[in-house]
Amino acid sequence: MLFTTLGFLVFFALTYLVYWSVPGRAKLYTLLIASIGFYAVWSIPFALHFLAMVGFTYFMVRRLLALPDGRRRNLTLGFTVAVNLTNLFLFKYFYLLLTALHDATDATVFTAKAFNLWLENRIGYPEITLPLAISFYTFQLIAFAVDAHRRQTQTNIEPLKFFVFILAFPQLVAGPILRYPDFYPQLDAATIRPREDYIRKGMFLLLLGLIKKVVIADNMIAPINQIYAAPEEYSAWTHIVAAAAFSCRVFCDFSGYTDVARGIGYLLGFHFPDNFQAPFLRTSLRELWQGWHITLTTWMRDYIYIPLGGNRRSPARNYFNQILTFTLVGAWHGANYTYIMWGFIHGVALALERLFSGWLGLGAKRGADDFSPLDAQAQAPARAFVGRVGRAALALVQGTAVFGVFAVGAIYFNSANLGVAHTIIARIFTLAAGERSPMIDFLLGMIALTLFFNWLQTKRDVKLPPRWLQYVLLTLFGLLTVALLGRYAPGAQDYIYFQF
Repeated sequence: MLFTTLGFLVFFALTYLVYWSVPGRAKLYTLLIASIGFYAVWSIPFALHFLAMVGFTYFMVRRLLALPDGRRRNLTLGFTVAVNLTNLFLFKYFYLLLTALHDATDATVFTAKAFNLWLENRIGYPEITLPLAISFYTFQLIAFAVDAHRRQTQTNIEPLKFFVFILAFPQLVAGPILRYPDFYPQLDAATIRPREDYIRKGMFLLLLGLIKKVVIADNMIAPINQIYAAPEEYSAWTHIVAAAAFSCRVFCDFSGYTDVARGIGYLLGFHFPDNFQAPFLRTSLRELWQGWHITLTTWMRDYIYIPLGGNRRSPARNYFNQILTFTLVGAWHGANYTYIMWGFIHGVALALERLFSGWLGLGAKRGADDFSPLDAQAQAPARAFVGRVGRAALALVQGTAVFGVFAVGAIYFNSANLGVAHTIIARIFTLAAGERSPMIDFLLGMIALTLFFNWLQTKRDVKLPPRWLQYVLLTLFGLLTVALLGRYAPGAQDYIYFQF
């Protein structure tokens, strides 16, 4: 069920009414049943498979917590993680393995067609289907097991709370990736209650997320896909705009989903972590990734980068750890060479930025007074003005360069294969002539709107108006959202991260 469909609206309205009508722990049971139903609408067999993986991990972690430190405990963790990763690999990466074997050997037995024919003859299924949300729930299960091994979770884990933690439908399909130590305290039935501030926040985020997703992201799909379908026909300028526009489309699509998920969470009495914090207004790649898909990048940092040694080893090993981690981030997004290349590019770019940060002045944290007047006794007003303008110009140049690197990576992310990506990049860097898409001006407008939404995410400490005015503004915003959806909705489109 898409958040943007009438079916989901009916589902959530019924769930919401029952949820707040029942007492205590019945709320958690209501949320669990609704979440299982939410997933089962897509596939009942995969819903049962999902429940089996959750049950297996719960059982193994209970055993792990009962063991003293030592070899058996480590083996229990290793087995739990291995089963979850094997499950992910078989469904998501098996065809990539076949492609790699075929590319290496040129043997027809390693083609997807040959394997699918064998699969249909032996089992009756035409191909391996990717279960919905498998990447997200696998990472949550692994993090839970590792945190338990590190003794960062409670020793008495209630099965009801654990299943709700994994299955809660607002974040089930595309995150944000929850951490059990952060979310567990919110599952105390005695403390779950409707809060007026949560309701206002929830409604605002719901409306904002719908505008980002339906009005902006969905309307960008057709013109971008048209350009990528025939890259050799379009000019360098068209491809530059399309690459930037696709970056913005992903932001609006995914941050829009996160806004809706967090909004639903607030309406149900929960706080989910934010996943985006103005990434396109950052002046270094490191800062960009601190504001982009935050729950994934922090997961990779805590469970891959730091265990590899993080930045505690030699400089060469540190750079290797960073490149490997981001290559794995790329692989997490999909079983395609293009995603792996996307992650590798960002890993290399981050390593180079770190290597040259002292010389280039990148990666430094901006102080709160960077654009405020300097001490009048230290500099004359004219020099202070020049200093502010100079820093603003430098920030603009750095921000443009950082966004440019991200957009180049996005070319790989959106390309069907490496050949398409290399064609587009070659046409950009050779300033190739070609057709100018008639939708360029529209895409430039959407890019400007996306930057506006990034700017809004920097306004976290704004003083709120009186409560009555908040309700008035929220009502007007709701009417505006309905009008925009009625005028510009192109039809229900999947969220881009549903495929991961």
